[in-house]
Amino acid sequence: MGTTTPTGPDRCGCETWVDHHRLVVDATDCPAGGRLTNPACRTRIVGAVTPRVTSIRVRTEAGTVVHPDGVVGLLVAADRFAALVEDRDAGLARRTRRDPRGAARVAVGRRGRIADLAAETGLIEGLRRLASGRRGFDTTTELNPLTSAGGSRPMLHDIDDAGELDSAELRARYDERLRAVIDEHGVETVADESGVETETVRAFAAGDSPEITLDEAAAVLATSEDEPDAEAIVTETRDALLLGMTTAVLDVEAVESGINGSFDAREIQQKIEGRLPMTLDELAMIHGYIEERKP
Repeated sequence: MGTTTPTGPDRCGCETWVDHHRLVVDATDCPAGGRLTNPACRTRIVGAVTPRVTSIRVRTEAGTVVHPDGVVGLLVAADRFAALVEDRDAGLARRTRRDPRGAARVAVGRRGRIADLAAETGLIEGLRRLASGRRGFDTTTELNPLTSAGGSRPMLHDIDDAGELDSAELRARYDERLRAVIDEHGVETVADESGVETETVRAFAAGDSPEITLDEAAAVLATSEDEPDAEAIVTETRDALLLGMTTAVLDVEAVESGINGSFDAREIQQKIEGRLPMTLDELAMIHGYIEERKP
């Protein structure tokens, strides 16, 4: 069995072992409960999977959690990818074990062997399966930063015929989603609960299209009980861009060219990864071009 680490809210105290085709995680003494939404637990579990693992069971004081196939597939692919890129990019290998979804966003923007390995190991396909089920790393019904509700309204990336709209029209569709939540809950409530400036929320209510970041827009949408939390909305939006790029066979240089160099490939990569803020106008440019190029 593995050894535990010191206690703390962001530490992992899980013990892991493989029993035939099952990875067993004993989280009874883990302060984070073996939750895959905890980066420390995620790193430990990714490091414990082997190619023969087909299921993951986490034992907690409250019972046993069985992770679905999509989660297992992504973690197995992450372990393979991390091992293969270790010599080429040790930092990316470490990130893959800690944050497979974030690492996939990095890999898809690269050219050459790293991008190929992301596809060959199943990392991109694992992310696609997880995103298509609109489930996160947690199998419980409780919403968390990587979980979305199956009955939620369509999110920002779920725009019909997005590839046939110009960026202004696509931005207007985003605004409609935000305005519907504001109309339902009121300006003051949305501003208080989202943390977005009251003047910005009021401008949407008045029919304007003020500057707003993806994170702020997600906070507005998350005011609705029908939506997952803001971090989940942001994560799924970024994943949708990533998966759209793989479907359309685009790298960030191609996206830069497609949006006429409005910002460079490095900025595009950082915005998709979440290392730079992205406004809804910028999202509309990137999202629209990716959708237009899909076969």
